Amino acid sequence: MAIHPSAEIHPSAEVHPGADIGPRVIIGPGSVVGEGCVLMAGAVIGPRVRMGSGNKLYPYAVVGEAPQHVACDPDIASFLEIGANNTFREHVTAHRSIYEGGRTVIGDGNYFMAGGHIAHDCVLGSNIVMTNLAGVAGHVEIGDRAFISGPVGVHQWVRVGRLAMVGGMTGVGQDVPPFMNVRGDCTLVGLNTIGLRRAGISAETRLVLKQFYKALFRSGRPLRKAAESLAAEWSGREMPGEARELLDFCLAKSKRGIARGPRPAAQRASASGADLEE
Repeated sequence: MAIHPSAEIHPSAEVHPGADIGPRVIIGPGSVVGEGCVLMAGAVIGPRVRMGSGNKLYPYAVVGEAPQHVACDPDIASFLEIGANNTFREHVTAHRSIYEGGRTVIGDGNYFMAGGHIAHDCVLGSNIVMTNLAGVAGHVEIGDRAFISGPVGVHQWVRVGRLAMVGGMTGVGQDVPPFMNVRGDCTLVGLNTIGLRRAGISAETRLVLKQFYKALFRSGRPLRKAAESLAAEWSGREMPGEARELLDFCLAKSKRGIARGPRPAAQRASASGADLEE
């Protein structure tokens, strides 16, 4: 174990002998730091953080401190659970739950670039990339291999599906379905084709997903009716797993609603008061 003499480790914390603890690092009470973790200068591990192996915290990353919630007792006994092989770049913050015994959960192999924020009670999967200054509010769920550009803000209670791509400067105020690409005001602009290819999703499945995208988000039909029609159409046939995942996401209960594609030109013109005959 390499522990710099200026590091402050609470007596109740557990640090694996194979961890590397840099100068001025702080590790709070009840926290666990796994094998092969590297905590660079000034990194802070708050109370009750459970961190697996191979995580790397760059200078002044802060994980497991009290939630940024005006009604929350900062001394509440809540947790932050971090899997293995995550990277937290400079000044990234990730907070514990606002509930007694509650958990904020981060999976494995994620890469959080400088200045990013993960709020209380989020559940993040694995192999997610959040670029510089991306901020995720409380109770957000993000699926595996999603890509969150920066600076992006994700509203509380939003779901972001697996292999979704959120473009830079997007305000994410609604759920982003899996495998989709959103930009601007959280408008769906098509499949995350590059991400699907990199994930090894077959051309045949990508074609089905493209058909589902058109039926669900570009047909002008209510989303639930479009999803139910697709389910009926595929009854008795083997649906690709990714297509079923997309349908299930659209049919699941949503607190914020689900992002949709751009409105037809006539609707845009009507909303702006333009003359539709021009």
